[in-house]
Amino acid sequence: MNEPTIRELRREDLWNGFLTSLDSLRETSSIDKNKANIIFDKINSNQDYIIAVAEIDGTVVGATTLLIEQKFIHDGGLVGHIEDVAVDKKFQGQKIGKKIIKYLLEYAKNRGCYKTILDCTDDVKPFYEQIGFKNVANELRFDHI
Repeated sequence: MNEPTIRELRREDLWNGFLTSLDSLRETSSIDKNKANIIFDKINSNQDYIIAVAEIDGTVVGATTLLIEQKFIHDGGLVGHIEDVAVDKKFQGQKIGKKIIKYLLEYAKNRGCYKTILDCTDDVKPFYEQIGFKNVANELRFDHI
């Protein structure tokens, strides 16, 4: 297997493995093509919303999202939020998720974020802790649906 190339999402990636990679989180690849393009355009127009992908041999095999939030505290500081860490099931266990996260952590640092945070379940905490994340607080959730 070739080493993955980590880069930002492109429109052509939608149907070249990106949505299939997200299937490892929740079935996504059956989304309507027009709706997917509308979502891509909205995300792509926001410089504080970055999706990084891992590409191997021309196919996207993983993806992770970074959202950058401007704060009033910390003198207008920036916080990175990592979401939707996904690797195609056929490629899991090959450190692809780790490579994408490290890419986005460097991106967040270069943008001036003073911290980057994420929520995860207990079963994957060791994965994030080996990258350098620390358990600081509890996640609480309110479902609107």
